[in-house]
Amino acid sequence: MNITEIAIDDLSLSDDLRRSGSAKQFEDRLRASIEEIGLVEPLKVATLPMGDGYLVVDGALRLRAIRQIRQSDPTRFNSVPTYITDYAKRFEIRYQTDIYQDLLPSQLASLVEHLHKTESIKKTDIARYIGVSPTTLRNYTGLWRLLQRGGLFARIVDLMDVAVLPSSNPYAWLRLTDTGLRHVIEKKMATEEISAEIWLEHATIAARQGHGTRFTTGYVETVTGDLADELYREASETRDIKRDLGLRRSSSTTIALTDRPSAPRPDRSKALRRLGRVSKNTTDPVLRAAALAFEDYLR
Repeated sequence: MNITEIAIDDLSLSDDLRRSGSAKQFEDRLRASIEEIGLVEPLKVATLPMGDGYLVVDGALRLRAIRQIRQSDPTRFNSVPTYITDYAKRFEIRYQTDIYQDLLPSQLASLVEHLHKTESIKKTDIARYIGVSPTTLRNYTGLWRLLQRGGLFARIVDLMDVAVLPSSNPYAWLRLTDTGLRHVIEKKMATEEISAEIWLEHATIAARQGHGTRFTTGYVETVTGDLADELYREASETRDIKRDLGLRRSSSTTIALTDRPSAPRPDRSKALRRLGRVSKNTTDPVLRAAALAFEDYLR
């Protein structure tokens, strides 16, 4: 699927494709996130049968948040990036997307790495199959690396699973040393003199009970930035180069996705065979459900 910019006024919603419900707190955080950093995930839409606009298949909450932002500032979000899907498959795609959205960040990271390493599916293909941007899929790779480092880094992913921390910037944490991560938690995030382990446990429990602090992407960048050099894994010059390369990669990927002509439908038989092996052989219910959903979507 290619990304296409579509005017906000050309998008419509259907009650049949809405999720069953959502917490106001989540909608408020979603609106604040879009207002701060823009729309990270393109909407999935389908051309209406009469050709007079597009139906939002996935992204009703994001569209609602954007419309609320435009009430305060009509100059923002005149159009939004979208993936155009098949109208006849709108319910199938909605089902497949629900499975993707209902997985925790850590589960998605594990699924992506399993499909890539065990089934040899390219990450660019995985991104296309589940309808996310290459940048978002790269974040799942970052989450996987946090899990592999273990210790406090894996506990950071636990906080992402309960929405205390955003899962959109794992590389802010990966650049830190073990000492650097402990310093950030104990000196910049904890409000009292306690160990990083205790603070992480308290924050996780509070989130599961429905209260506690939730941190923004901007806050994470602030507390993990401008530290002493010895708290980072690499020298400042190397970090600057990597940051610049990351910005260029993100920019070039967006241009390539939006400007390139439509490509012919790819051969998906190999991916279907590999996903079939996962759904039949795995004992993990999360992997099986996701693999079956991807199979349905690719067919």
